[in-house]
Amino acid sequence: MSEKISLFRKEVIGWSLYDFANTIYSMNIVSLYLKRYIVEDLGYDDRWFDIPFSFSMLLAALILPALGAISDHSTRKRIFLLLFTITCCIAVGIMQFVPSDMILGTIVLFIIANFAYEAGQPFYNSLLYSVERGKKARFVSGIGVALGYVGSIVGMLLVLPFVSGLKIDALRFSMGGGGKTASFLPTAILFALFSIPLFLWVKEKKSTTQKSISFINSYWEVWEGIKDTKKYRGVLRFLVADYFVEDAVTTVILNIGLYCSVVLLLSDQQITSFLILSTVSAVGGSFLIGKIAENWSLKKLLELIMTGWVVALILFVVTDNMTVIWILGSVIGILLGGLWTTTRPMLAELVPKVELGKFFGLFALSGRAAAIVGPLVWTLAVYLFQTDRPLGRFTASLLNVDSASYAKLPYKMSVLSLTVMMLIGLWIFRKLPETEKKVDE
Repeated sequence: MSEKISLFRKEVIGWSLYDFANTIYSMNIVSLYLKRYIVEDLGYDDRWFDIPFSFSMLLAALILPALGAISDHSTRKRIFLLLFTITCCIAVGIMQFVPSDMILGTIVLFIIANFAYEAGQPFYNSLLYSVERGKKARFVSGIGVALGYVGSIVGMLLVLPFVSGLKIDALRFSMGGGGKTASFLPTAILFALFSIPLFLWVKEKKSTTQKSISFINSYWEVWEGIKDTKKYRGVLRFLVADYFVEDAVTTVILNIGLYCSVVLLLSDQQITSFLILSTVSAVGGSFLIGKIAENWSLKKLLELIMTGWVVALILFVVTDNMTVIWILGSVIGILLGGLWTTTRPMLAELVPKVELGKFFGLFALSGRAAAIVGPLVWTLAVYLFQTDRPLGRFTASLLNVDSASYAKLPYKMSVLSLTVMMLIGLWIFRKLPETEKKVDE
């Protein structure tokens, strides 16, 4: 009963709404509109988005250990989170007013925005324990994840009229000229608006280990954590396998909007519907696979999920049947929700409970490192398989690709490159030891 009551506390609502808010940014800017604007509208190739994105993630990966240490040992979490949130929202909002011939200005603003978005995460996550403690904190975390999925859907729906340039004559109201850039300012406003309750309602509790910690010491702690993976059988192998899997999955999320447009030829409204279907399926997949995981071997379940990813990605490349494509959108959503649901408990069962914080820190760092390499692999594949380059011409000839499908070939080959990553992760993962389900005392 106490968990149900806690759902209505303003601190819980405020903290959870921040997850709702920041996924509006990640869906609309990172996954849906910015890359398509750069590639489709401005005519630049994928490198002009993928390299800046990877650079912003590299900055985050380099700085996050220090930020995480500051978060653990300070009582300034809300201030840091506020500064990073404001920075992200301002940078995204300004992007809408950058002229199309000033691509470097857009890229610099995106790097700032994405770094600020990532840099705020350690402080947001740490504030969870100012809201609830113990098992109740897990419940609140689940509310945040669920609202995050809802936020990505609501954000797409609220921004779509601006992109479409919808005019409502009866109300004498116009959304403006429309276009992908019309999503930038509304996204920034929505992110800022829905993040306000956290800063008004969440009161930060003092850290029990309040102390100053140097940047150098924070990186030393990361290195010690990496060395400690040797103590426990399977941990290092798990982190390496997860790195390749996350490489593929993160890059799929990053490029799904562009792939739907260039390869599947979906309209903005159809892309939004496709992503809503996948997101709703991810919510269902989280619950469904979470329930199955109570009685199944986590290792076998994850092997099945990874195999499902491989099959789904291959089918995405080889089929042109739109019914199958829409079904695959739902399947990938289920697999995505299942992957996030099972990897964390798998790691938790490989290490002692008293060292969970350290190894989850490495887990998060590995995920961000994957977000650096994956987009670079994608953009390299797109570059190499262009039909005006030797490898692209050879592949088009070998597969007997007609001229009408030339634009699709590089992106299909990029998806196959992600399939190879997933297979590598699956091969490494299969040699992991079985884990035993542990009862939380």
